[in-house]
Amino acid sequence: MYHEDKSEIFLAYIDELKPYLVLSTLLLIVSSIAGYITYGFFPDYALDSLAGLEELAEMLKDMSSIQIMFLIFTNNAVKMFISMIFGVFFGLLPLIFLVLNGFVLGIFIHLLITENGPLFIIAGLAPHGIIEIPMLLISSAIGFKLGYYLLLYISKKNDGVKDEIITSIKFYLHWIFPLVFIAAVIETFITPLFIALVSGI
Repeated sequence: MYHEDKSEIFLAYIDELKPYLVLSTLLLIVSSIAGYITYGFFPDYALDSLAGLEELAEMLKDMSSIQIMFLIFTNNAVKMFISMIFGVFFGLLPLIFLVLNGFVLGIFIHLLITENGPLFIIAGLAPHGIIEIPMLLISSAIGFKLGYYLLLYISKKNDGVKDEIITSIKFYLHWIFPLVFIAAVIETFITPLFIALVSGI
């Protein structure tokens, strides 16, 4: 009964987020396509956009698997929380967050497909991405919802922005935070196995 109640609460909240989830999904898809196309026409510019990832990869070489896992988890958890909470300022931060992440993702996908083929992309993204990407979309959707509630508050049409912020933080701590941790564990310990399998290593 307890688990059923938790699931019902989760699904009810997600149902409230539907229009914002649609917006988040469209932004991620469009920006990913833009990144993918940019790599095709302007590869040098696109590769410059991945400079930060190259620096991160160099840093990870000297870290243990546990350290890598916690770095991935902390990075994703903090960014999603900030994007969510500061979305209250008219949804600007989740908008920027989604567009930048989608653009880099599109470039990354095009690069890896060119060098390793589509199976490598599936192996490298699907195991943890099946959790991480929905959490990214949900946290951004919450940010957009908070931004909308602030607009309603300013226009004196709704004064529930404070309650909505509290609800969003509870939802984050109960669902997004632990699921992002699970995604980090999968990305660190399971995704490399899929990549090795596809690569024939």
